[in-house]
Amino acid sequence: MREEGSLKIWGANNSVVVVDQGVEHSLGPEGLPGLMININGSNNVVRIEMPLRFDECKLALVGDNNCFSIGSSNKSRILRAFFYVADSCAIEIGRNCYINNNVSFIAKEKPGTRIMVGNDCVIAAETLLRCGDGHTLVNEYNGNPLNEPGDIVLENHVWVGARCVLMRNTYVAKDSVVGTMSMVNSKFDIPNVLIGGVPAKIIKSGINWDLADYKAYTGE
Repeated sequence: MREEGSLKIWGANNSVVVVDQGVEHSLGPEGLPGLMININGSNNVVRIEMPLRFDECKLALVGDNNCFSIGSSNKSRILRAFFYVADSCAIEIGRNCYINNNVSFIAKEKPGTRIMVGNDCVIAAETLLRCGDGHTLVNEYNGNPLNEPGDIVLENHVWVGARCVLMRNTYVAKDSVVGTMSMVNSKFDIPNVLIGGVPAKIIKSGINWDLADYKAYTGE
């Protein structure tokens, strides 16, 4: 049985819009099936484009001037995903993305910081995308912070393997693959590369990928 959705808002001038067959309408307190939305603040914007299928998912916007948007997808249901936006940040996810089980998106700590996922991306199970570290690394001598939060950007058609961690200042160019259990914290602006490791580095260039498994792709 699918979990019921709900929408709870504390604050003023918040917009929660669903786009269905090109028509926008405001979402009521019943929310969307499988998605719990909690907003605690003002001037926040949520835009969800149908069709999408959620199951046991949660979206939280905390504070003011946050933005969350996600494009339509028929790929599969989004199961137990957690989306958290605070401190005037944004999460923007494109169309036709496949988000597997227990993926977390966290954009907070520095105003204007974003997680941006392009179209036709795959993010495998138990992956974490986080713009900040949650605590501050400090220079011993002058007290200056060393780990300023930064954007996470995935261009179109990027496949992120299971149990990866994508951290601040991550950039992955189109048609690329992030290997399973990798930690990414730098920019890879050359397309068609396989990256992996802790921290991630380029393992192979001149690659691309297809959503079909090996048997389906080869016709064997």
